[in-house]
Amino acid sequence: MKSVVIVGAGGFGREVLEIFKARNKIELEWNILGFIDENEQMRGKVVNGYPVLGGLDWLKANKGKRGLGCVCAIGDCTIRKKVVDRLVAIGIKFYNAIHPTVIMSEFVEMGEDVIICAGAVLTVNIVLGNHVQVNANCSVGHDAIIGDFCSLLPMVIVNGNDRLGEGVYVGTGANFIHQVSVGEWTTIGAGTVIIRDIPARVVAVGVPAKVIKTKE
Repeated sequence: MKSVVIVGAGGFGREVLEIFKARNKIELEWNILGFIDENEQMRGKVVNGYPVLGGLDWLKANKGKRGLGCVCAIGDCTIRKKVVDRLVAIGIKFYNAIHPTVIMSEFVEMGEDVIICAGAVLTVNIVLGNHVQVNANCSVGHDAIIGDFCSLLPMVIVNGNDRLGEGVYVGTGANFIHQVSVGEWTTIGAGTVIIRDIPARVVAVGVPAKVIKTKE
């Protein structure tokens, strides 16, 4: 049995907890230890029945325990990367969290620390990078490539041959036509319809998508 801690005791962390609980109902494979959170006010609290064990120092002290690993349940792509960099420096193992209701072909390639929530559908010949989050009821079409640290919020539709660069954050209900690309660290607003390529490090919203801001 693998021992797992969830990094981030916020709303998304609680949703990820439900993924592991759902998997254990089918086959008891996860020893869920609790949460890790850098917010000192959370230390010692119990969140949905599981303890907040401590901060990243707890992982550093316990990383040698057999089978111990984590998933990073921090929704913000930029903050998630900073935390993951610290986790990598600690040397902790990463696990994937895939809800049992996910429909996914055998021809999906994924990295580590990938989270896929309930009701998502991933078709064929898809690549998911490391530390990717696919929220509830998303759809990802054939030959799509989702880069490291991307976040797809609920009900996002990524179509065939789409390309999302590293750290792309896609708001709820956004819809991509096929064969479009989005540059790294770009934010796509909720409900946006992407019908052409979007450059890196911008914010795009609207129907169709329009760039409204350039990130520093």
